[in-house]
Amino acid sequence: MTLPTSQATTLLGPDDWEEAIADTAGLQLVLAGPGTGKTEFLARRAAHLLQTGVPGSDILILSFSRRSAAALDARIAHRLDRPLGGAGATTFHSFAHRLLEEHHFSEGRSVPILLTGPEQVRFVSRLLAQEEPTEWPLTFRPLLTSSTLAAEVADFVMRCHERLIDPLRLGEMARERADWRALPAFLDRYRAALREAGKIDYGLLVAEAVEILSSTDPGFSHVIVDEYQDTSPAQARLARLAARSGNLTVAGDPNQSIYSFRGAEPGNVQDFRHEVSEARGRVYVLGRSFRVPAAILASAHRLVAANPPSFGPAPVPADHDGGVEVYTFDQRSAEAEWIAGEVERLWHSEGLPLTSIAVLVRSTRHLLPELSRALDRRAIPHDRPDVRLVDHPAIRLFHDTVVAATSPEGTPDRDLALRRLLLGPAVGMSLAAERELTRTRRRRGLAWPAALGDAPVDTAGLAELLEDTSWATEMPAVDGFWHAWDRMPGLEALVNDPTRADYRRAWHSFSRMLERQTERDPTISLAESLEASLSGDFEAAPLLRISRSEGLVVTTLHQAKGLEFEVVFVADAVDGVFPDTRRVARLLQPQLLSGHGLTDGATRARLHLEEERRLAYTATTRARRRVVWTATLAGIDEGERRPSRFMLAAAGLDSFEEVTSPPPNDDRLFDPLTVSAAEAQLRRLLLDPAAPEAARLAALRTLTAYPAWDPSGYAGVPDPGPDTGVLDGPIRLSPSQATSYDQCPRRYVLERRLRAIEVDSPYLRFGSIVHEVLEETELEAVESGRSHGDIETALRHLEAVWERHPPFGPPAYDQAWYRRAATLLVGMYADWPGRQGTPVAVEAPLDMELGGVQWVGRADRIDRVDAGLRIVDYKTSKSPPTLKEAARSLQLGYYLLAAAASPEMTAHGRPVAAELWYPLAERRKIFPFEMENLDEVRQTLEEVATGILEEDWTPRVGAHCERCQFRDVCPAWPDGREAYR
Repeated sequence: MTLPTSQATTLLGPDDWEEAIADTAGLQLVLAGPGTGKTEFLARRAAHLLQTGVPGSDILILSFSRRSAAALDARIAHRLDRPLGGAGATTFHSFAHRLLEEHHFSEGRSVPILLTGPEQVRFVSRLLAQEEPTEWPLTFRPLLTSSTLAAEVADFVMRCHERLIDPLRLGEMARERADWRALPAFLDRYRAALREAGKIDYGLLVAEAVEILSSTDPGFSHVIVDEYQDTSPAQARLARLAARSGNLTVAGDPNQSIYSFRGAEPGNVQDFRHEVSEARGRVYVLGRSFRVPAAILASAHRLVAANPPSFGPAPVPADHDGGVEVYTFDQRSAEAEWIAGEVERLWHSEGLPLTSIAVLVRSTRHLLPELSRALDRRAIPHDRPDVRLVDHPAIRLFHDTVVAATSPEGTPDRDLALRRLLLGPAVGMSLAAERELTRTRRRRGLAWPAALGDAPVDTAGLAELLEDTSWATEMPAVDGFWHAWDRMPGLEALVNDPTRADYRRAWHSFSRMLERQTERDPTISLAESLEASLSGDFEAAPLLRISRSEGLVVTTLHQAKGLEFEVVFVADAVDGVFPDTRRVARLLQPQLLSGHGLTDGATRARLHLEEERRLAYTATTRARRRVVWTATLAGIDEGERRPSRFMLAAAGLDSFEEVTSPPPNDDRLFDPLTVSAAEAQLRRLLLDPAAPEAARLAALRTLTAYPAWDPSGYAGVPDPGPDTGVLDGPIRLSPSQATSYDQCPRRYVLERRLRAIEVDSPYLRFGSIVHEVLEETELEAVESGRSHGDIETALRHLEAVWERHPPFGPPAYDQAWYRRAATLLVGMYADWPGRQGTPVAVEAPLDMELGGVQWVGRADRIDRVDAGLRIVDYKTSKSPPTLKEAARSLQLGYYLLAAAASPEMTAHGRPVAAELWYPLAERRKIFPFEMENLDEVRQTLEEVATGILEEDWTPRVGAHCERCQFRDVCPAWPDGREAYR
């Protein structure tokens, strides 16, 4: 395109910058192709102004994104070698928010809260539900309460604000469109509702900033704007008004305008060029690319050759070598595996840092899952752009609970959510138990809350959440979350599991997000918050990601804007995906607001394809050395697939027949790059019958002799222990050990004697704390002559004991356990479980010799009743035994035997009863021992002692096996038997 003769245009080489940088007056347009140093040029201009005495407060530097603003700041600070002193770069929205703050403070008003995208849709949805249907076109009336129309209207009003279209102007435009007739009045009501609620959306924020600047001089002597091709009409107007002094420099590249879906106006650069021409300003063209070599730059220009011509000459390419490659595959897995293998080769063989390599995709829905698995197999750290906090299993657990609570009984959504919860890590029910529970529920016609009462694990808290759903639908989101947290079973184990640190991080981040959300909108419930998070990027996307300094960059083409890499893979380049040829027509057609005559589909499709070409151009020019395009021609059940038409342009080919196969990166053909690859190669050689015998023997020798493949060095494999007995010297047993051995000797020896796992848990800590409180409370009662303590005394001791113990975790988690302890104590003392009796001893030691072994025990309390002595043991669990199990309790039986053998106890009477007390049990509280079973208990205890002394660790199969952590190595089970072959 020929530039107007009245306009001064200067092509700048690297040696011509200084004079141009110092020329800061008037309107200036800096046309900067990829890698030509646009950011450096603007940073030097800002540094020059500061060094020549212009105050930092008089300079405004605007950029499209926080990332580009940070890059400008870093370069300016480097030039000055000191802090910027108020001259830092900012985004358009940050500048607009600052103007709004100053304006509102000057008028004594509070600053409105800025709505996120999903919050704006929710706000619009509430307004639409109050609309009079007759005011809307007939086709829209059934949709007024739908989320679909709410999203469409929210997008439409945002586009109005970005184009500075107020209700009056929209009313004039709507005269020619019957489907818009309700929108002007709604836009007016929407703005009024925002003002009343003290809120504002992103588009209106800039529009109001424009209105403020229309009557106020901000006092900037110089304004600098980066990435001007990505500005909306409102942002362009904001920059123009801020530059009342006339000293305005904008920089951009029309070929990199890729954000029209966010309101960017590709014609802004062209319009500003005309302004510069009329004002006799200057156009500078940065003439050399410091990043993009000739082959890659030529490829980029071929990609946009079909677009309307840009203005200004193409830059001179960088001096170093580079290349563009295109490859096709017959399976998506093959494409993913090849990319992952090539990344591994570049990393290990060529020494490229992972952060200098990028895999870019147009859509995150297709190739990324397969690619991520291929990268994981090679231990290549990477970051997927589709990872969101709400997709983490820790948060999905709460989402399933909300769905289960809010979905009607009998619906597939509720049944599926509950199945995931029951089989998931929180509840941990076995598949067989879950199926049996489901059959029982259907057979008896039970609702889920009632059915959970028959579950073999503790699900009382989950049943409570299903019965009262106000926590999910009525409470503020963060309060609903903590309410569910207090009642969800299994969270304690997950929090304390050292292998699930990511769960703790996810819950922490989610609770913080809900706190911020509740501060912004106290009316939003947990159900609404999760729905918004799943439907958009509502503060959820950037959690749980590795930083760019740690791994391979895997991101979308749009998100790569402004970055640079040594090697770029443009993956999944298939027609329909890239370019995206979907005809997604918006219901309200907001594109017509531009006034560019976009009424026919052909014109809209042409402009969309032009932007897709600019996106390909932008992606290609991110690379310094190498660009690799890949595509899969066909996949299973996918039908015909064609490589992207951009691949031919990128490589300068005439047909796809010229596309070559990718060079192999299989470790079968090259020397292995990693230990795992070397091991795989050696194993293949060992099992290859066609290989020479000497080579196979050498492979075997290496695999067995080399320390890297020593099986004893694998993670989780302990050092071999001594081939001697487990017991070492005299032993002492307790009734709890007897119970454990009687259930399964194998599990007993692994847990109690060999300490194969850490048996400590929050439940054990909770039980010891409660017992300590009960001991102090009952001792005080005995000393004062009462039969038992009271609620006030118990709660006072609870507070003191709780302070002496380390917290269970974060404050909210610790308080949940505290409330559980208080509930137990209140329940016990409000309705004392036992018959009236006189206390004889509290925490009484009961020791005796039985079966040739010394036994030790401690009874929680011993009362004197009419017939003799009653022994009581407190239990802090919600899940009591059956009456039959309690009647044969080894623990109670031992206490009776030991008390009968103790002169100190028999001085108060003969032991005649023993009971287990379960204050937290929902139905029965007291579970008695049957005295006729005492001889059977004595015999069992003697057999236990004999078995332990003889070191008989034979496994015993039973219902307890479902939750046994040693089942995988237990010879009683087929899957564990493999460990002994």
